[in-house]
Amino acid sequence: MRLKNTLFFCIFFVFLYFNAIAQKNDDPEFTKGWILLLKLNNGLTSGFTANTPDLYVGGLSLNPQFTVVQNILRLGANTGMFYNDKKLSGLFGPMAAVKIKTLGTKYMGSYANIHLIAEANWGTNKQKMAGGGLGIEVFKKLHWGITAQRDYNLNAWWFQTQIGLRLNKLRKEDEE
Repeated sequence: MRLKNTLFFCIFFVFLYFNAIAQKNDDPEFTKGWILLLKLNNGLTSGFTANTPDLYVGGLSLNPQFTVVQNILRLGANTGMFYNDKKLSGLFGPMAAVKIKTLGTKYMGSYANIHLIAEANWGTNKQKMAGGGLGIEVFKKLHWGITAQRDYNLNAWWFQTQIGLRLNKLRKEDEE
């Protein structure tokens, strides 16, 4: 019980730290509004035992996100089709992105951000997954990410890379 409380407080204070450093008013990343991403996923699933082979996983998904806390937090949903274990599955679930760093230059402004991703997905072939990863958003158009999710129903890990393209247009304020 003590370990759980300590872990909770560590995560809570890390979130507060990132919250404090992301509070710049001139930060143009994670602005108000919403985005719609089309993501191409590629990776593998593994049970990490000798009698379970590593299997290819690939898919295409839509990921709408809405900025809840400007410059810090986006919440959204995943919905998509994935191929794994010779089956086509539908996956859906909630997601969150917490910005941890804005990348930019002194005179040219920001060009990217790095964010943590947390996801939970449920699938049409009895998948029940939770996990997270790291993402990079470049020029508010392209997204790259790497995630690991534990399928706690089928006892497997999903490791994926993803590349995403923003489908909705930038607002006028975001272009400046």
